[in-house]
Amino acid sequence: MLLAVAASAGAQADTTRAARDSVRRAAAEAAVARDSVGTHLEKVVVTPGTFGLLAPARGAAQTLGREEIVTRPQLGEDLFRSIARLPGLSSGEFGAGFHVRGAELDQLHVSLDGLELFEPFHMKDFDNALSILDVQSVDGIDLVTSGFTSEYGNRLGSVLAIHSAAPRADSVRTTLGASVTNLRAQSQGGFADGRGGWLVAARRGYLDLALKLAGRSDSIAPNYADVFATVTWRANDRHRFAAHILGASDALQYTVNNGGISSRYDSAYGWLTWDADWSPSLTARTVVSAGALDWYRAGDAQIISAFRSTVIDRRSFGFGGARQDWLWSPSSSFALKWGGEVRPMHASYSYDAVKGHRDVQADTLASVQEVVDIGVKTQGIQWGVYVAPRVRPVSWLVAELGVRYDDTEWSGDRNVSSRANVMITLGPRTTLRLAAGRYAQPQQVFGLQVADNVATFGAADIAEHRVVGLEHRFGLIAVAKVEAYERRVTQERPRYINLRGDVEVFPELELDRALLPATSGKATGVEFSVHGLDLGGFNWAMSYANARVTDRVGAVDVPRTWDQRHTVYVDLSYHPPESSWRVSVAWQVHSGWPESPVRFEVDTVNTSKGLKSVIILTKYGPVTSLGQNFMPWYHRIDARYTKDVVTRHGKVSFFVDLFNVLDATNPAAYDYHPTLKANTLVVTKTVNPQIGRLPSAGISWEF
Repeated sequence: MLLAVAASAGAQADTTRAARDSVRRAAAEAAVARDSVGTHLEKVVVTPGTFGLLAPARGAAQTLGREEIVTRPQLGEDLFRSIARLPGLSSGEFGAGFHVRGAELDQLHVSLDGLELFEPFHMKDFDNALSILDVQSVDGIDLVTSGFTSEYGNRLGSVLAIHSAAPRADSVRTTLGASVTNLRAQSQGGFADGRGGWLVAARRGYLDLALKLAGRSDSIAPNYADVFATVTWRANDRHRFAAHILGASDALQYTVNNGGISSRYDSAYGWLTWDADWSPSLTARTVVSAGALDWYRAGDAQIISAFRSTVIDRRSFGFGGARQDWLWSPSSSFALKWGGEVRPMHASYSYDAVKGHRDVQADTLASVQEVVDIGVKTQGIQWGVYVAPRVRPVSWLVAELGVRYDDTEWSGDRNVSSRANVMITLGPRTTLRLAAGRYAQPQQVFGLQVADNVATFGAADIAEHRVVGLEHRFGLIAVAKVEAYERRVTQERPRYINLRGDVEVFPELELDRALLPATSGKATGVEFSVHGLDLGGFNWAMSYANARVTDRVGAVDVPRTWDQRHTVYVDLSYHPPESSWRVSVAWQVHSGWPESPVRFEVDTVNTSKGLKSVIILTKYGPVTSLGQNFMPWYHRIDARYTKDVVTRHGKVSFFVDLFNVLDATNPAAYDYHPTLKANTLVVTKTVNPQIGRLPSAGISWEF
């Protein structure tokens, strides 16, 4: 009897597994069918390098579901960190922001429910350590790594479109959570017989505990919090309204022997959306918004012994805006997108600093002080319009040709951008996607580098994208992609950068601060990726990227500080069918970032007693020396265990996470210590490490 029961249970489990695999097979084939001959032409993904995350129906066929995203090893339960291992993305350990195909962080267009977000990060003084969005409040993410279509403007690199979770309208549900890095609460429910819904989510962070566990705390005392709220209303089957609020705040006190910082940052957004189905073939979305950001940081730093620099930096930014997007889809072979937006913006700057360093002048050691005192107020209107017809002349070909015009008042930029995206179905499981276009990014109204004594806006950066991607589905086994891209920057604005890769709270005071007088640049690469489908509880993904990104300075190609030539990502997870636990392991290895060589000059100076004293001066640069040396290869393994327990009082979930399992020492930069021994200069090099092994854990209760 016992054997019979066991055999019956095994057969039932096999039947359940087979049924689930059958559903996945049908979904996989349906995804290909939708992209090839589906009637919803506007939903066809024509852009290479498109990833749909969290919600399976979004994005391209290569999709990471919510369970995969939430249960991936990640520091700080952060939305941005959880997706930073996609092909073509690179990031540091401290920062949550990522660089897409070598682009600068501000070249990523980030939006939430149709509203663009500006600098959506906590802990800005520590490389934007966390994003201001809780992953539990997000329903879907569309990431386009390059070659994006015409509805997006004023960005040079890539697009990250985030969609918030729709509130549950059937009952009130509340989730409370606590972890090493934050406390969080979320509640949602419905009203008016399910026609309306509401959701409120809030987090309160205490990252100092995690930093102490990592041995990186010093006297750091960060405070950060964020809140997101939305109310939705379905007036009828044709009109849907929503109101959203997003707010974030930070405060930091940090004191060390050579200085300290006190900072505050605040962000506030409010917007209304109206989705209208005017007819079965004509739809529109309207977004009306307003928001404000404030930055404040003050402190001092002793970069060179006996010479102290001070900074008081205040900035503010405010905006309003209205955007409307239309879609007319009269048939399965033609669709037309058009729309535009207008945004009045204003910004103010107040920057006061005394920057000190030492130098030898006429055999005398002099304290050279640079005083920067800038007060700037600017305002203007930024607006743009676009139109993009999409056609399917034959069943295996979909093409979208778009053009947009953008006008930025404060910088005087007026740009026309034409773009083309094509999808060719080569077979029932193979798709070819092509993209080419022109992209322009004017300087943000709050983006002046006043810390480097720059008080005027430069011309827009302009780039041309060319991308080709081939995607093939191996039945239920995997989806494989290979993509080649070129982003050629034909007009580039000079900017100040730091030549070292370590995190500094006052980067403008460091000795490695340098002007990069680039006039053009180029990013090229080839990416190979394979994503295993969820079969038998196993999920896996692997990718390799060979890439290079440089800026042209005179006749020299200077690698960017995030030039990551070789990158390998591997993600593995196991979730046994019908079980409540999951184990995930992530491994990454990449070639080292470029490093600028450090020079030391020995000189003599006259003292007050008429004697000679020998001193050593530290010199960085010139900027064209960046890339003469490279850091060693980077490698790290992370792991996470998650488990759900269903009780009479709701669902309890907990996780245990181990960052950098092998405690690998990955240098962010090198520190050099010069000394004179018997009239010989001796330089000792030590590692300025990134984060070592860091355990974390958390628990949540949904009821």
